[in-house]
Amino acid sequence: MAFPAGAAAVERLVVAGSGFAGVEAVRVLGLLGVCRPGGGVECLWVTPRPVLSFLPYAPAVAGGRLAREELEWPVERLAEASGFTIVEKRLAALRDGVAVLEGGEELEYSGLLVAAGARPAFYGVRGADTEAIPLYSLRDAERLRDAASGAESVAIVGAGFVGVEAAAELLEAARGEGRRLSVTLIDLLPEPLGLLRNPLASRVVRRILEEMGAGFVLGEPAAEVRRGGVVLRSGRVVEADVVVWSAGFQGPGVEAPAEALGRGRFLVVDRYLRVRGLRGVYAAGDAAYIERGDGCCALKMAREALRSGAAAALNMAEGLRGGRPHPYRPLMTSCVPQAGLMLGPRRGVMVVGRGVAFESLIPHLYHERILGEYRRLLAP
Repeated sequence: MAFPAGAAAVERLVVAGSGFAGVEAVRVLGLLGVCRPGGGVECLWVTPRPVLSFLPYAPAVAGGRLAREELEWPVERLAEASGFTIVEKRLAALRDGVAVLEGGEELEYSGLLVAAGARPAFYGVRGADTEAIPLYSLRDAERLRDAASGAESVAIVGAGFVGVEAAAELLEAARGEGRRLSVTLIDLLPEPLGLLRNPLASRVVRRILEEMGAGFVLGEPAAEVRRGGVVLRSGRVVEADVVVWSAGFQGPGVEAPAEALGRGRFLVVDRYLRVRGLRGVYAAGDAAYIERGDGCCALKMAREALRSGAAAALNMAEGLRGGRPHPYRPLMTSCVPQAGLMLGPRRGVMVVGRGVAFESLIPHLYHERILGEYRRLLAP
């Protein structure tokens, strides 16, 4: 059954997802007054769990340094202030002019922004989805914290941002408790942070983690995760009491026409963040595959989610007014990476482009500032 826009509404805007991109989009649309009462626009915020989770600190929750309750806030107050009604459902599928929710409900829309985040990608590795603990939510982080607290050894599959930060937090937690913990990072690339293609960053991060006590098994992919460890393609077994999966992302699991979906089933967008082949649909944040126009793609980072969520919201508003959309140019890309890593509470690394990397506490300071902003915006 389709639910058309209410009788008093001429248009309906839908934002799907309450992560960084979704929250920023709702905030911007509220500031623009798009959803003000009596304005002829009905605004719905579709999200299965109406909270914002501060995911950059998921590794810190895994290490027990922070609690989930400190890093999650309900979004109802922002929704009300911005003129949105919350629909506690997951976006399941997209068709032209219709959003299909879990359970089969259909919402007709004039404009829709998919900001539903991403999911762990297991790449067909046997046992990865059942025997490993993913680290893609604060609830995952709590599971890992509880499992690692009684472990003597942990294997982390994936030595990207999440993997290296989790290794540092787990090792620091064990050191603070006076217990021994073996942590081994496994990656098919020859160095940690290999996708950044910044050799200095890889060396700096590896040195810090080895000083903390981490080990590395690099250049060989995982073939199976089973109770007791990870089997590599060569047949070698990396034994571990706990296995963590941080080897990559895939799209949010929203069904859409084939032309709208790219590699990893991310939603492919044009330079205005409009989803290919779907009229009036935008995508932002981790749900989207965003190219800069020169073959460089946006990294899955909180800052990019904030920027793209705001840009998509502005273009949705322009579409309602019959105005011209504004092109979006990602800042943090695969060609010119800019990133800050928090390696436990006292160490961090800044990565700038493909040739600069240095130890710094700037990542901690930046995330604390953003954390404070969201507390003020959302905390009851």
